[in-house]
Amino acid sequence: MTIYDIAKELGVSPTTVSQALNGNTRVAAKTRARVTEFAMHNGFRRSEQARNFRLKRTFNIAIVVYNIDNDFWCGFVKAVEDALGEEYNVLLCNTEGNPEKEKKIFLNLMQRNVDGVIVQPASDEKKHFMDMVRNSIPVVLLEETEEPELSFVKGNDHLAAYRSTKVCIEQGYRKIAFLSIPPDCVGGREWIRGFKQAVAEEDCTGEVLYVKETTCEEVEKVFLPRVGEFPLVFCDTHLICMLLRVLFTHHVRIPEDLSLIAWSNKYFLSYMTPSISIISIPVEEIGRRAAGIILRNLNGEPHVEKTFIDETLILRESFQPSAGSPPAGVSGQ
Repeated sequence: MTIYDIAKELGVSPTTVSQALNGNTRVAAKTRARVTEFAMHNGFRRSEQARNFRLKRTFNIAIVVYNIDNDFWCGFVKAVEDALGEEYNVLLCNTEGNPEKEKKIFLNLMQRNVDGVIVQPASDEKKHFMDMVRNSIPVVLLEETEEPELSFVKGNDHLAAYRSTKVCIEQGYRKIAFLSIPPDCVGGREWIRGFKQAVAEEDCTGEVLYVKETTCEEVEKVFLPRVGEFPLVFCDTHLICMLLRVLFTHHVRIPEDLSLIAWSNKYFLSYMTPSISIISIPVEEIGRRAAGIILRNLNGEPHVEKTFIDETLILRESFQPSAGSPPAGVSGQ
């Protein structure tokens, strides 16, 4: 059965049938329902390949991520899918932080004629991104770039780290640690830069403790011997579960012995006892903004956007002001 057969049976034009099957609102709702029901009942299957060839689109958008194990991506991918709408398919690719694998993925995506790519870069190299843009395929980075032809959307890691550290210093903390994996991505480096800037301005002691492997054993080896030195620790999202386990095992009390703030959106942190303070990353908003840039470029509005989105410090039970300081002024959730 073809569009022409449906048109003949229902007494409408082939154009009306095509528009109705595509959900075009210029066709009356009653007619759309009638056409759709008839097509389904009679086993009609339209040729997506022919449609895509005519429109010069595949309706596939790729999301290329650094580490698919990070639960950050659950909310992000859903936000992108919702913003793109039902017409688009989302392809999820994992580079495992390997720049060479990232290049191969981009070559494969270009050969498959994807309509756009949202990527968390595995390195500072941008040539393969630029190759895609110059082939009229929009690319949106999730890290900052000064490349004039590339768009990016990301949380303002530097400002969030700077402001959050300042709040803690105002609450009486003069010695602060930041527990982190080695900062391979730009965002990690910006977080550390903001942290260091804040402690330097206030003439406080701030130290970044690097954990090379995301295991409890490595966290214990790096942090436990230093736990008495720092009454407050920031911890990045990759290490927070391991740190909590180590602190529990060694009977380090939160917040009596150690105040703790996680740079993380892990949902369970708010349900723990004590609930864990966080710097919240606006995952859904980043996803919506990135998808919006892709769609605007595909819909004939070629342009570059460079967007920072604020991250939010949420103080919960794991943080208490240092002795003799005023109450914390940031509300919890």
